[in-house]
Formats: sequence, structure tokens, C-alpha cells
Amino acid sequence: MPSAPYAVPKPATAFESHLREHLFIPELRSRKKQSVLEEMVDALAAAGVTRHRDAVLGVLCQRESLGSTGIGKGIAVPHGRSTFVSERVILVARSTKGVEFDSVDGKPVHLCFLMAAPPMDRDPVYLQLLADIVRSVRLARTRERILQARDFAAVRAALAQASGE
Repeated sequence: MPSAPYAVPKPATAFESHLREHLFIPELRSRKKQSVLEEMVDALAAAGVTRHRDAVLGVLCQRESLGSTGIGKGIAVPHGRSTFVSERVILVARSTKGVEFDSVDGKPVHLCFLMAAPPMDRDPVYLQLLADIVRSVRLARTRERILQARDFAAVRAALAQASGE
């Protein structure tokens, strides 16, 4: 008698495995890029990711001075490496009203994915995470699911579903 088929769980992407509920801001208070970066770095500090808020903020601002990480379609992916961060982290933040972020398409940002990591000579995961983030939110329906999600678990589920599409 043949055994019943079963679903093999799909392994989480590098991006999904870095998502943490304590690094989720359901609604940003700020509406301008600098204030949003400060709000997100404050959340990193509150979560114990860094004890050097100003240094990490400086790294992110320096990266933004090279060109906005507002990639369009309501998405921003501010990122940077700092010796004041001990591990790779991703903070997810939403803004229903939108944030002025100097995005490439000139439109407000509604979803921010802040990535911080320690400097490493060889860290292929860092670039893979950036690619995973962008790939996960490429579809409008995924972005809408994330914005409509009632809590972190629903955001995580929307991102997991997107990685399977």
C-alpha cells in the first residue's frame, strides 16, 4: 500500500530567518527620512542590537548620502555595516500615511526594511538578504498584504507566501 503524500515544509529564506517580532514597528510615527531612520535605530537600541545609536545612525545616513535606499513602489531598504552591531538584523517598519524618503520614483515609502550588520570581509549573506528583501516585496499584492496585516505573524506569513510565489 503506497504511503500518503505529505507536504515537505519549504526551508525559510535567509530573509525570513532574520525576521524577529521585537524588530517590527507596526506604524512609524515619523514622516521624513531622517526622523524615520532615527526611529528605527532607536528601536534597534531598545532591542539591545546596539548600544551605540548615534554611530549606527551615522552609518545609515552616510549610506543615504550616496543615494537613496528608497527603491520605489513604496519600499525603502536602508542598510549599513557597523562595528557597533554584533549580528545581522532586519527591522521591518510600516507607514500607512507614507514617508518622504527621496525614493527613485518620487513616491512615499510605506514599507521599510532596515538591515544592519557587522563589517565582514566575506559575507555573501548580506547581499543575499538585500536581494531576498527586494524579491519578497516585488509584487503589489504582497506589499498590500503586509500593509493590511494585523500583527507581526501576519506580516511574516505574507513574506513567506511571497517567497513561494
